[in-house]
Amino acid sequence: MKVTPPDHPFAGARRIGGRFVNKSGRAVTRRDVWRLLRTHEAAPWPEHIPGSQAEKPLARVTRGIRVTPMGHATVLLQVAGLNIITDPMWSDRAGPTRWLGAKRRCPPPLALDDLPPIDVVLLSHCHYDHLDRTTLRHLEQRDRPRLVTGLNVGAITPCRNVCELDWWRSEALGGGVTATYVPAEHGAARGLLDQNKSLWGGFIIETPAGTIYFAGDTAFGEHFAAIRERFGAPDISLLPIGAYLPRWFMSIVHMDPHQAVEAATILGSRITVPIHYGVFHLADDGYHEPLRTLEAALAGRDLDVRVPEFGTAVHL
Repeated sequence: MKVTPPDHPFAGARRIGGRFVNKSGRAVTRRDVWRLLRTHEAAPWPEHIPGSQAEKPLARVTRGIRVTPMGHATVLLQVAGLNIITDPMWSDRAGPTRWLGAKRRCPPPLALDDLPPIDVVLLSHCHYDHLDRTTLRHLEQRDRPRLVTGLNVGAITPCRNVCELDWWRSEALGGGVTATYVPAEHGAARGLLDQNKSLWGGFIIETPAGTIYFAGDTAFGEHFAAIRERFGAPDISLLPIGAYLPRWFMSIVHMDPHQAVEAATILGSRITVPIHYGVFHLADDGYHEPLRTLEAALAGRDLDVRVPEFGTAVHL
């Protein structure tokens, strides 16, 4: 069997002392966290952001690709007759309990049961704002979807049909659709003792109608060039733009909008849709800052970046 060298761009994730590490070697330390808690100054957010109720999505899409952002990193992907959802999050808080954790400021554009039947859940990593056990439990009871995620994440979920992947490994989803788990620059934890014991990443979804890249949570890094080299230019890239201040801390785990634009350029994305903003107050950037900074970053750039309202579809 041919073994991929650990320093190869397409090698799987490395572990040191039982914990996964970024390809860059960067990681948030406890000292960083304590410094952040002492010094950060969060810009104000509205306590409640009104949201409009969206129309129910189509039951199935057999022609083209239909992408519907639902807020934060939750996106409904409909292609080749499959309904796929990324990091489904409908809870009022991103935290270990109903009263502890980041409060949801913008309501979901749809009730959870207004979603069409979900065939596949793509779960990028275990952080509370991405792995919401309450939402997953509801989808498990209603639809029994297949859940595809990174190594060691499955046991955290309430789902039964789980496929765990290392970086660059793939899973066929049916209908000619394949999901490949790809690297991200981030981290993972749900408590004080489990830091980086499960893997984090994004997904390339190859379909008969085109290729979708869901980046999950990620800082800027060399993985964008590696993804472009391996899969070519995505037809749609879903790139995070929020929770990026202060940069001395957040640059280790999150891109800012300027870096998201640079990532879209490296990827050669035909269409880019921003995610990970406007729902949870997770960092020091203000509510309006991600989109305003994105607009400034796009000045003079020939990029097709679309910012639909949550619940409104982009259809190729």
